[in-house]
Amino acid sequence: MSEKETSQPAPPRSQRGSLLVTFIGGALLGASVFWTGLELWPQQGGMQMSGTSTGTHEMSAETLIDVDGWATPPTLDTAVYPDPVGGWNLNVMTTNFTFDAAAAGLENVEGHGHAHVYVNGVKRGRVYGDWYHIGTLPLGRNDVSVSLYANDHSGLARDGIKITSSSTVIVEQ
Repeated sequence: MSEKETSQPAPPRSQRGSLLVTFIGGALLGASVFWTGLELWPQQGGMQMSGTSTGTHEMSAETLIDVDGWATPPTLDTAVYPDPVGGWNLNVMTTNFTFDAAAAGLENVEGHGHAHVYVNGVKRGRVYGDWYHIGTLPLGRNDVSVSLYANDHSGLARDGIKITSSSTVIVEQ
């Protein structure tokens, strides 16, 4: 008596699922290569930074744009609140200023630009809106400051002083 061996074909794989996984994987890989490349290779044109960046805002001579002559000079205020999930939320409040991420690095437009966030003197990043999440801060006193910048990354100044707002955050155990 012989037994018949029957093999059933494997269920077909979803081509859409495979295509989606391939697409997402390729997009993530491409994005990581793109952003890594921006960090590794200097851009042609634009502002040149002197030396090696250590995370602080070091420039040989930062350019400031005097806004005293503008019809409506920008103002800046900040507040820092604990985030219920972790870290801190920075509220950046401006008047007469439009955050303009699409124009970063391009020609200046009066009243447009971005802000830089510093924690204890170390630049944490750029801000293109009213809120910025700051992660965990070290125990003790922390100085959180924000400065306004034009599209070409020149600092904005009133009466010769960079437009900056600072808050102190005390982190306890």
